[in-house]
Amino acid sequence: MVSNDIYKCSICGKYVEKPVHCGRKALLLLDSRRRTRLSKLLSFVLRHSPESIRVKMDSEGWVSIDELVFGIKNYWYRKENYQWITREHIVALAILDPKGRFEIKDSKIRARYGHNIMLNVNIKYAEDVNAKILYHGTVYKDLKRILMEGIKPMRRKYVHLTLKVEDACEVAKRHGLNAVVLVVDAECLRRKGFRIYIASDSIRVAKYVPPECLKNIIECSSFRK
Repeated sequence: MVSNDIYKCSICGKYVEKPVHCGRKALLLLDSRRRTRLSKLLSFVLRHSPESIRVKMDSEGWVSIDELVFGIKNYWYRKENYQWITREHIVALAILDPKGRFEIKDSKIRARYGHNIMLNVNIKYAEDVNAKILYHGTVYKDLKRILMEGIKPMRRKYVHLTLKVEDACEVAKRHGLNAVVLVVDAECLRRKGFRIYIASDSIRVAKYVPPECLKNIIECSSFRK
């Protein structure tokens, strides 16, 4: 997916994705290329490797935004490519992230989901008791194993599921050719004793999806938005 540029309104100060706001030309804060690069870097650091930039993460996944900026500019192995980063860039990116990947509280930020199991991060999610159907993106070569063993979290704490089939296709395409989406029966998960948690507006997580809760397969090549 191509990211939009991020602007800051010169009147109200709101971060927006359109060059005009409040009837005035807005200030370009983060172009689409830098936005994508920064989003991927934050996802890596906050989900997998805070030690790569020498930042401290607490048991709920929070890190100081100021420490994050300092760590990227001074300790990231490609730090010369990120000397432009400021606190405001990170805040704007987090606020406008289309999938709600990041959460900000006071002067701290964390990834809402996707943490490597080795980080031992424990986030208290609200439980989803309403969703009926969920989706999980994968690739054709992994189907046989998944249909036999179910969907496992692998190196992460949870299996990632989504409310939108198009989002699942987007994820699947990152993993290779012949992207497919598995349709998950959420009620089946609950009957089997697996709770579903709300990680963001569109993302749900669960500890495991047994094969008997997989109800259908959608080929992304045949899917039309």
